[in-house]
Amino acid sequence: MSALWVYTLLGLLLASLAGVAKGSMRRWTVGAGLALLVAFVAFPFSRARGFLSRDTVDPTLLALTPLFPLLWLIPLGVALALLLTHRGGRPAGVGGVLGGAAALLAAGSWYTQPPQLARLAPVEGAMEALVALVVGGSVALLSLNRLRWRLPLLISAVLAGGLTFLWFHAPQGGGAYLPKSLGYYKLIYPTPEGTQQAIVESYNQSLPELNAIRKELGQEELKPIQSLGDLQGALPAQASSQGYRQVQPSTTQYGAFAVFFLAGVMLGAGLMQLFNPALQEPDDLRAGLLIALVASALIPAFDATEFDLGKLVVGWPFLQQFADKAWPPLLADAASERYPLQEVLSQIAVTVQMALVGTFLAAVFAMPLSFLAARNVTLGSPWMRGVFYTTRLFLNVLRGVPTLIIALILVAAVGLGPFAGVMAIAIHSLTELGKLYSEAIENADKGPVEALESTGAAGANVVRWAILPQVLPLFVSYTIYNFEINFRSSLVLGLVGAGGIGYFINEKMASGQYDQMMVGVIAIVVVVNIIDFASSWLRSRLV
Repeated sequence: MSALWVYTLLGLLLASLAGVAKGSMRRWTVGAGLALLVAFVAFPFSRARGFLSRDTVDPTLLALTPLFPLLWLIPLGVALALLLTHRGGRPAGVGGVLGGAAALLAAGSWYTQPPQLARLAPVEGAMEALVALVVGGSVALLSLNRLRWRLPLLISAVLAGGLTFLWFHAPQGGGAYLPKSLGYYKLIYPTPEGTQQAIVESYNQSLPELNAIRKELGQEELKPIQSLGDLQGALPAQASSQGYRQVQPSTTQYGAFAVFFLAGVMLGAGLMQLFNPALQEPDDLRAGLLIALVASALIPAFDATEFDLGKLVVGWPFLQQFADKAWPPLLADAASERYPLQEVLSQIAVTVQMALVGTFLAAVFAMPLSFLAARNVTLGSPWMRGVFYTTRLFLNVLRGVPTLIIALILVAAVGLGPFAGVMAIAIHSLTELGKLYSEAIENADKGPVEALESTGAAGANVVRWAILPQVLPLFVSYTIYNFEINFRSSLVLGLVGAGGIGYFINEKMASGQYDQMMVGVIAIVVVVNIIDFASSWLRSRLV
């Protein structure tokens, strides 16, 4: 619990520093308030345990409101704060203080509650409706700058959203492919008086049969319980399957830290604006919305990636051991006939050649494709427009497949070695260069093109004499830059067996020969810097 208040102090500190820097406090109030609303609905706040770990549920604040109605103070306080921010000045400051204080009061009170039995109640259709809104909203966004197509696009958005919702409930629809989405959002309700005692009695009655099974398995027999607390937070299997959970308010999730931090920001921003009402800007609503969007995306992302600096502390002994074994690097050992430097130089050369061949193949095939993917070259006929859209679709789809995935497929198809790496680089670079080349063609000066067309020159001559001289330096520059990127990519491809220095490093790392691996790392650093400087120098001469 004390850690949560530390996050509140961090929020207060952030708002105070922004206020000292004369930043707008109203935008922080708006941003923190909107992010609090997102956290209230979407961020896991506490924990409710069942029989097995897979039965565990991490409810949000909204899900906990039937069990603890005081939590409604949070959205009500935020709503009041957002209303007052429109008035600006001291009223906005009062709103920030009230909203932050209400959130801290409600959230802090929750953690004073004892563990209690509750019942899960899935909200049917909630996740399906959310996905339908996202799909429909995405289609509707296409109509923003298209007045001519606005009505058809809006109708399409409604149809897309409706069909998505219906698809989830079709017999072979979303429920068959995404079973967890049905009834995903669950509310936590209190149980009637006597439910806990009934579960205890049912559990004790089932003990003889359960202990007979455990005895056959050689496990210790279970003893009767007096209360659910004797199970140390868990629940009997039968009660868990019936939707009961043991709610543990003292168990915090990342949403709790987010709520206390955002409440601290809101409270601090409100206090700063009370003392200095001028700390506001005309575009605070838009800026606050941006702050809320960033916070709503970053906070769950940190949790999903298991970001924990404490793991570095735990892993520090290995890092020390690694450093001791890796330094000094072993360049050669004639006694054991090991020559890492010689092998590294050979593999570095292979890696450079992989990038070189892959880039060359990509450039050769990207050049003709880029003209087919350029709008200004394919204006002639409906057939050419079809070629344009087909080529663009091909480049966009293929560009979405990472080089590493292509390499894994090719290694399985053609075996280990640099050939798989070369082909993976060539395929992915083809899409990158095709896009860059086509954009260069589209941005070419129209003057020379129109001059040649006025003389009756054919399309091929226009491309040869009007467009190509303009874009060729850019083509070369993009190709050199792509070679630089491909060299870095080829380092990673070696880790999956596609040859080159990456394969050498992976092999030495796996066998614990860190002093030999370090030779490869140093060589990579040197070659990458040489290629970077050479690439920059060449491109500065071309463009």
